[in-house]
Amino acid sequence: MQDNKLIKSLVIDAQLGNNSAFEQLYKITIEQIYALTYRLTGQSFHAETITKKTYVNAWQNISKKNEFTPIASWLKKIAVEMILKDEKDLKPAKESAEDIHFYSNTLEKHFRNLDFRNRLIYVLHDMEKFSLEEISKLIGISEDETKTILVSTREHLINLIKE
Repeated sequence: MQDNKLIKSLVIDAQLGNNSAFEQLYKITIEQIYALTYRLTGQSFHAETITKKTYVNAWQNISKKNEFTPIASWLKKIAVEMILKDEKDLKPAKESAEDIHFYSNTLEKHFRNLDFRNRLIYVLHDMEKFSLEEISKLIGISEDETKTILVSTREHLINLIKE
């Protein structure tokens, strides 16, 4: 989905150094970015950390944002890159009340138990609508391998849900 006129205007203002314009973009997009980082990292502590890093990186690089890329898509890509960069450091943290509540949902519990790469591919493709090509480039594997993992992850989730 393309950005509307207000968001395009806020992006331009932020690119010119307007802090309040960037703050408005933050308020408009924070829920989407946090939901993505939470689903991919599996814990609120890590999601909060990655989300903060995402917005710091975005602020530092807003001048480089392509005008044709929607702001949410651009931020999601940054968030995924931050997660991939920190993946090995994402050790289990103490579960918060938010984590316990979120994972009381059976489907979310199944997502959490997926191998990280499988969860990443499934969430990015089926929930966030990234193309196979985009995902392949982000994680450094072929499109065919990405598609194979996606199909097997879908089958695995379907089998878990049937149980």
